[in-house]
Amino acid sequence: MPATDPELLRLLLQELERHQITLDQSPRDLAAFQRSVHALKGSAGLAGERELAAALERLHRRIKEGEEAAFEEAAAVVRLATRRLAAGETAVPLQWPVPPDDLHGRPLDPLVRAQYAAEVTDRLARIDDALATNDDPVDAVREMYRHIHTMKGAASAVGDEPMSWFCHGLEERLKQADKAASAAEASQEVARWRVVLGALLDDPEAALTMLRQRGRPSQLPRPSRPSMPSIHSFDSEPPRSSTFDEAATTIRVAALDVDRLLERFDAIDLVREGLASRSERAHDLAHSMRELRASLVEALRLIGPPRPWGAPAAALKRIEQVTGALSAFGEDLDAASVSLSSTEHALRDDVTYAKRQLSTMRQTTVGRIFARLTTAIESEARRSGRAVIVRTRGADETIDRRVAEQLVEPCLQLVRNAVAHGIEMPEVRAALGKAQSGTISLAARKLGSHLSVTIQDDGAGVDVADVRARALSAGLVTPAIAEAADDDTLLSLLFVPGFSTRESSDLLAGRGIGLDITRSVVQRMGGAIRLGSRAGEGFSATVDVPIESGLVTVLWVVAGGQEYALPALNVRRVRRVATASADGPASTRVPHLLACLDVGGNEEAAYVLDLELEGEEGAHAAVTLGVDAVGRTEELLVRPLSSLVAGLGPFGGAIVRGDGSLRLAIDAWAIAPRVRAFSAAGKGAISQRPPPPRV
Repeated sequence: MPATDPELLRLLLQELERHQITLDQSPRDLAAFQRSVHALKGSAGLAGERELAAALERLHRRIKEGEEAAFEEAAAVVRLATRRLAAGETAVPLQWPVPPDDLHGRPLDPLVRAQYAAEVTDRLARIDDALATNDDPVDAVREMYRHIHTMKGAASAVGDEPMSWFCHGLEERLKQADKAASAAEASQEVARWRVVLGALLDDPEAALTMLRQRGRPSQLPRPSRPSMPSIHSFDSEPPRSSTFDEAATTIRVAALDVDRLLERFDAIDLVREGLASRSERAHDLAHSMRELRASLVEALRLIGPPRPWGAPAAALKRIEQVTGALSAFGEDLDAASVSLSSTEHALRDDVTYAKRQLSTMRQTTVGRIFARLTTAIESEARRSGRAVIVRTRGADETIDRRVAEQLVEPCLQLVRNAVAHGIEMPEVRAALGKAQSGTISLAARKLGSHLSVTIQDDGAGVDVADVRARALSAGLVTPAIAEAADDDTLLSLLFVPGFSTRESSDLLAGRGIGLDITRSVVQRMGGAIRLGSRAGEGFSATVDVPIESGLVTVLWVVAGGQEYALPALNVRRVRRVATASADGPASTRVPHLLACLDVGGNEEAAYVLDLELEGEEGAHAAVTLGVDAVGRTEELLVRPLSSLVAGLGPFGGAIVRGDGSLRLAIDAWAIAPRVRAFSAAGKGAISQRPPPPRV
């Protein structure tokens, strides 16, 4: 029977009127109230009033949780539905994509969260592929409909109400796309809301807030020109696949399982370090026993042979026996120490190899992100009638897969902005004297423990003066602040929700669209976004995020009695103080590590480290740092720090030692500016701190 069957609607109206009495009853009967809401939810679903059924489902859950406001809201929803059905209208006004006021994100069960996120991420990647295809548009829309329907089912199964609600509304838009013209329009609809699907997975509350602020996209611009093919070129060979799967012959392993294996090996590594500690202790005890034996032998020599007036022969015999036993025990401890040391070395090699292999399983190249971004750029260019050349640099940089997967969504939004609101139409570019094909450059490079991804276009850019004027008219800044603000400050206003560089305020109206969501995702990763623009010449967005360094070869150094780890890759040379004066500046003129950490004063360094940093285009920079002592190099797992600890100093991570204690790893790139500041202040004297900045 069709969902709009008048008989079913009549019966639903009768049910609403009957249960309204129970809902308005005072004092309230909790059990009867819950039964009424539950019954009405089922009746609404049978009658085809899905929005009413969904609203009652949310209210039923809130009532079960004891939320007092839900009782009044349920009664109000039923009264409204009764009036609207009696007037021949739908029970609940359709407001998609504006979320209902009571729709909120809820924490998911950790046991299913990882699998659910992996499934949705996979479906989003397939939707991107369908958007980029040149096949029949009707087939492409059907493919997208299947994936969105699957996402809705998965969201319902795990209790992700915002995703389920949004996918339901979106799939309703796709149901009627059975012809080429309507399919093309439906494809554009999915492309408009693609960023929201990703945001609902990453941060449901932020996505819902954005949808409530933006309203429905009734005035979205639609391309009036036929699509033009995009031009795609690479400075280096592009990746062959746009997904994170290595090959059809590989198996799929959850990142959480790899993390757990690494944690197990970390535990084994702690045991291994304990063995090393015991081996050294056994060796020290053997040495002590040998010294005791030597002392006893010397005592026997001084006592001499047994005499009637001297020590009894039995006592001397006992001392000789103890001396022999000490000798035997010392040899046994030495043998045990050698055996433990051999076992520890073998275990260290095996654990290091296994951890390296597991870390490799969790690694991917930035090129795989670039492949996804290139697909999105080509798809957006075809829909909008633009020609775009894509250039990449740094695609071979390797990063953790989890970081890569988190970076995809914000970068997708940035590249779509670059095409839709940066690159001009071919005829406009020709009139401006530009090449008809616009260029979008994707660049990545590692700087210490951070990854920097830059997305730059050669389009129209953003007029900073216009941003200043719009900010003033919107009341975001005062005239004095607007006049004094530099370009970076003004461009940061693009992150304000609802702020746009165009007259219209709909979802895809200007450069500010989606940037608030993008920044939110990057900030949750512990990173930041920098914007740059030159009016008429282009716009750039640089995403800087911390990357988990994993296994790193570090050099142990001591400063102020504390051990610190420095990346061995950045240490070019180690010099003692005695030789430092011959090769360079005196050690007293070298900034001490403690001073750079703001925990020391007038320390003198015993060793000098020359640190080398590689910057853009292969440029090198060097700084010199003083420490008290230098230890050995070691390959260890460097764990990420919380944002609070990371903000306390130039630290790149933490290392767990065998005894359970923690050591901090120094980020060479983060400490370099401090070293330069101390070198410049007071001619580099370590006892002199840089003067405070003038206000």
